[in-house]
Amino acid sequence: MNPFLNQPATTPGAFAEPPYVPPPQKSKRWLWLLSGCGCSAVLLVICCGGVTWWGITYSNNLVAEKLNAQLEGNEDIERELVKSSRLRQISLTPVRKSRNEDGPNNWVVMDAVGTKGKGKFIVETPLRPDPEKIFETIELRLEDGTVIKIR
Repeated sequence: MNPFLNQPATTPGAFAEPPYVPPPQKSKRWLWLLSGCGCSAVLLVICCGGVTWWGITYSNNLVAEKLNAQLEGNEDIERELVKSSRLRQISLTPVRKSRNEDGPNNWVVMDAVGTKGKGKFIVETPLRPDPEKIFETIELRLEDGTVIKIR
């Protein structure tokens, strides 16, 4: 016979209550759902904004190159803005329908920087331009207010 079985337990806590069980954790489903939707929305804005920025930049450069090609060799441009045959910089400002609101054409204002000075090109573009004739009219407005009709 075992002498330890008939004796009471002398070690403290041998017959203590079982340890406390913590309650189950709350679900974080809404946190994950909302953060996933938020990240998706941010990525969507970044992607759409990037594609839009690229499209606007590409079309602006295309219009500026076409205008620069049509202005090559023009004596008025060379006299007022540049020493060589190419302008240093042409940048497009937003499209405005400022002259004829009901007309079928768009008016585009482009800032030009040359080696001699600065000016603004005001060009009229049809809604469906012919690849050979993109601009209906072209005028150059200098800083002093002088207007030069190119076409």
